[in-house]
Amino acid sequence: MRKIENYRPPVIEFTTKTTEVPSSLGKFKTDDEARLFMAENLLAMQTKLTATRKLDEYEKEQLRKEYTLELEDVLPTYREAYLDAVNQFERAKKLEKDAKEMVNASLNKIQNLADEVNDGITEMELDQAHTWEVVYNGKRLYYTYMDGEIKLCRMVLLSPDDVEDLITSSQKNASFFEGKMKAKNVG
Repeated sequence: MRKIENYRPPVIEFTTKTTEVPSSLGKFKTDDEARLFMAENLLAMQTKLTATRKLDEYEKEQLRKEYTLELEDVLPTYREAYLDAVNQFERAKKLEKDAKEMVNASLNKIQNLADEVNDGITEMELDQAHTWEVVYNGKRLYYTYMDGEIKLCRMVLLSPDDVEDLITSSQKNASFFEGKMKAKNVG
């Protein structure tokens, strides 16, 4: 409980209530008279104590002024600071999220590069003028001319629909490859 400096209410009313003992032992003109009364009538020793009392109207009015001032002047400043902190926190969370995404993207890139190294293969764009598609034995064979040689560079299975359409046109290719394989086996 807050105290008003250098103020003492004209009437003090403590909050302790009981019917077991009197709330007042009498009125005395001086503190010496009060001390003498206690010494003569009771076995008591002096002690330091903080007790609870009721506020008077002046104290209530002063406290109302203080909390009104707090409400109107101080609280808005703290609220604004709080909202600024919340906004900064949200920005920091977004920055953290973005940074985490960049780290994950970098890790994914590293993993993909490591996989490519482990696989030992990569894709290569081929010159259309030197690359051919040949249909043979239910497959699309792709050859490219490179370094003075025509090399097989890819093979794809034909779909069942493509097979029917191409059977008749692939007889020429079949004859060529069969002849080439026989010559290889002979030579």
